[in-house]
Amino acid sequence: MPALHDLGEGRIHVAVTGLSLLLPQVQSGKAKVLMVTNHERSPLAPDVPTAKEAGYPDLTFSGVVGFYGWRDIPAELSERIAADVRAVGSDPAIGARIASLGSVVRVGTPAEFAAAIEEQRVKIAAIHQTIIKQTQ
Repeated sequence: MPALHDLGEGRIHVAVTGLSLLLPQVQSGKAKVLMVTNHERSPLAPDVPTAKEAGYPDLTFSGVVGFYGWRDIPAELSERIAADVRAVGSDPAIGARIASLGSVVRVGTPAEFAAAIEEQRVKIAAIHQTIIKQTQ
């Protein structure tokens, strides 16, 4: 990821990314984790505060990572894929592997996933509008 390389080389000063992607830069001493945006501290960096603990509660986000299909994917196919993902996500070995990468498995329905994405979109749009107003 070019931004992480630029961060490590000092060409940019701040990056927001998944913790597991940043760890090589942290371990090499080229970057420092200031906070995590999750609701809870990360097991990969238990001493790093959450955004809320650092005084920035509006920057608290849960990662929305998932499987995407084309715009008009048939609902039956979407539900079948979601059921398969829930089955795999419920496997303790898979959950442990994903946890070792600093993520948490949260499986749900396509409607729940769409709602989570919309919630993030609304929150980011509000932050963007606040920034725009502050810079005018």
